[in-house]
Amino acid sequence: MELFDELPEIQTEDADSDADALLVVADHTLLIVDDDPSTRLILSDQFEAMRLRTREADSGEQCLEAIKGDIDIVLLDVNMPGLGGIETCRRMRRLGQTRARVIFISADDGLETRLRAYDAGGNDFIVKPIEPEVLECKVRDAQRSLLALDAVTGEAASAKQAAFVAMSSMGEMGTVLEFMRRSFGCEDEASLARATLEAVAQYGVTGLVSIGLDADAACFARDGECTPLERSILDHSRGLQRIFQFSNRLVINYPLATLVISDLPMHEPELVGRLRDHLAVIVEAIDARVAALRLRAEHDRQAQALRDAIQQLAVVVDEVGRQQTECRERAGEITTELLGNMEAAFVHMGLTEMQESELVELTATATRSIAEIQNDIFQIGDRLSGALAGLRQHL
Repeated sequence: MELFDELPEIQTEDADSDADALLVVADHTLLIVDDDPSTRLILSDQFEAMRLRTREADSGEQCLEAIKGDIDIVLLDVNMPGLGGIETCRRMRRLGQTRARVIFISADDGLETRLRAYDAGGNDFIVKPIEPEVLECKVRDAQRSLLALDAVTGEAASAKQAAFVAMSSMGEMGTVLEFMRRSFGCEDEASLARATLEAVAQYGVTGLVSIGLDADAACFARDGECTPLERSILDHSRGLQRIFQFSNRLVINYPLATLVISDLPMHEPELVGRLRDHLAVIVEAIDARVAALRLRAEHDRQAQALRDAIQQLAVVVDEVGRQQTECRERAGEITTELLGNMEAAFVHMGLTEMQESELVELTATATRSIAEIQNDIFQIGDRLSGALAGLRQHL
């Protein structure tokens, strides 16, 4: 099978992105591990265009020797003669090579292969045939991960020490209760995920957690945001049943939360059983807390919309009241003017005194009716103002 379908020109500069400029000048070395010389040559040419230093190894054994040097990213073929890519990565991690980002390459896109790659310590996964744009994106992601990892190494060490002290002082159920207490103070998904992973670490296991629905789920690992490989594992795991265990791996699913544990202590079956129960309670608490946070956010949104509507209504009511006052004053002026004009006109109309009195009375009656209608309208405005004041008191 061909490694690439096609090899278009690689674009390596983006003048509009400070982050990409930082990656270009980042001093990273990439090790290409593949038993096929032509594959190594193609990849070397591509990475040279990306301004990355490259080294090559044609086997897992050579990789283990080369990794002792200054290697930041390893592009590792899964299927090689002799020492395969997954076992090579596992030995790298055992030798203490935890900083280097490992990107696996394989023609097998199955969940089991991805899980084996993750268990061995991989950080990302590319399926053959490789698209050059995808490969460049993966390598850039690995560079960003290295920069972030270097920036937070001190904080991660402190957090690990704090988790160890907490684990020593708490019992298993105490961990659950402490997590539930902390969860009530979590105001967003990120803080809830951190509290979850710290609780999981106190049981001596490693976890990945996904919070939210499929379309907008946020994925978190112990060191921060998930790598692409970790995210793909969580995506596959969300389709499994509520509690699913296979070998030393455990998946717990709730509508708004998923937890994946990859290193259950299988040599202690009773402890594994208790962990299943404790972790299920924790994930259920995550689900309930996320639902509560989303309900509160929706309530706040509706309350704000109601406040905005009341504010707009208050402006309208004030404007109506002002116009009503002006209309009443203008109506009074028109009535007074009308009566004066009628009295002046009576001189030239030749009406009897009785006829003049009847016309004046008809006009006065109509004027009083108009005033009564205006009073009714003013009462409606007063009732609107009272109702508006009541709404404001309840917000």
